[in-house]
Amino acid sequence: MIAMDEDFRERLRNALASRSPRRFSQEGARDASVLIPIVGVGEPTLIFTVRTDTLPSHKGQIAFPGGSADPGDASPIETALRETHEEIGLEPTRVDVLGRLDSFPTFVSGFVVTPVVGWLDHEPDLVPNPAEVATILHVPVRELSEEIRSEAGFSHQEKTYPTEAWVWQDNVIWGVTARIVRSFLWSLSQAGLAEAPPETTSWTGFPLDDADVGS
Repeated sequence: MIAMDEDFRERLRNALASRSPRRFSQEGARDASVLIPIVGVGEPTLIFTVRTDTLPSHKGQIAFPGGSADPGDASPIETALRETHEEIGLEPTRVDVLGRLDSFPTFVSGFVVTPVVGWLDHEPDLVPNPAEVATILHVPVRELSEEIRSEAGFSHQEKTYPTEAWVWQDNVIWGVTARIVRSFLWSLSQAGLAEAPPETTSWTGFPLDDADVGS
């Protein structure tokens, strides 16, 4: 159960600041960042994108907005904000950055992804880039619960998934995005805002162990 009190933002900010996010290194991997946008209007809600089928990697998958680092990016935060603006038109100045999570490898596509947590005081007017984003999902945080979580190896609509997933209204959040969701929910639990997610067979535990791998 997610605790929805007026101190949600600051409690999460303090929890993220209480530990240094770990950096996963992978030889030859490219740096990338995603933004976890929390819309703080009514109840906290996360913004996800559904990637188009024309993208070179993770096509058709549900993801947080973001992408590869450019040489001129000063930090993972700058990458996340720039890429999010390019993908869904969210102005960086509207995002209150609360902190970062541990980075995650995507061994199939060769990225190391840094998740950046951001807060939005107002419901944003979003314009998806049709070359990258098929649609935008608004998922209340409280609905990312154990009731819609499935373990690795489950099947949905005749497709079998190799990782843990949250299946929200027939949308399957899996792969590295599911690991980021787990990391985010764990951070909420550290802030006293939610119960910690249960253990999963997808990897050995949380926070991410140095030996853990994933899709």
